[in-house]
Amino acid sequence: MDRGGIARKRGYLWLAAVLLVALLIVIFIALRTSPAKPFPEVGPETVDSFPEPTQQHTPARYGLAKGRANYQRSAYGSRGGQNATAQVEPVSPPAHIYHKSKYITIELNSADSLDLIQLYNIGPTIARRILKYRSLLGGFVSAEQLWEVYGIDSVRYNDIAPHVTVNPEGVTQMDINSVTIDQLKRHPYLDYYQAKAIVRMREQTGLYKDIEDLLKVPIIDNETYTKLKPYLTCNSQQNK
Repeated sequence: MDRGGIARKRGYLWLAAVLLVALLIVIFIALRTSPAKPFPEVGPETVDSFPEPTQQHTPARYGLAKGRANYQRSAYGSRGGQNATAQVEPVSPPAHIYHKSKYITIELNSADSLDLIQLYNIGPTIARRILKYRSLLGGFVSAEQLWEVYGIDSVRYNDIAPHVTVNPEGVTQMDINSVTIDQLKRHPYLDYYQAKAIVRMREQTGLYKDIEDLLKVPIIDNETYTKLKPYLTCNSQQNK
């Protein structure tokens, strides 16, 4: 083995490493000592050249316009300077959003969609759902039934509850001595099996003498009876 050749190779490697370290030190010192280029001075003339944002603006153009506004606020301030008196007034929300239901009251059983959308936090979609649910019920007997309309949560209910009233005389009732299974099962408070049980009890035992006779139907509980009672009558039996 040529030990002299190995020693020379090691010497070359050490020399290359020393040169590399020296080069890195020189580059580092040059970067630290070189003066930074100052940003170009931006004055009112430059800022005024920024384009105004439009409905078709791109993010870049919007950023320039926003920078113009920021510069004006920082240059002139709100307490002094040549534009001190030209303060930007706050933009108020559209009046129909916050004040459309402030001075009105809507009766739920006679209102149409145009009436309902006057209520704050009620748009066309919720208005249609309210009307559809009112039709299925036969009318509202209490404003609290709005909780049962899909899409009405606590926030929306609290917004509209002070501005609605209910006239129970507008409720449509079904005669339990003549109503059919199909008519009963469409009511939100009954399912098919309950509707079938009501009609079957009438066929087996005769006409109902009173609404409370519904409690004799095995699958009609007290809660269902209480909610359903305003929508039923026994006129056929009373007329006999």
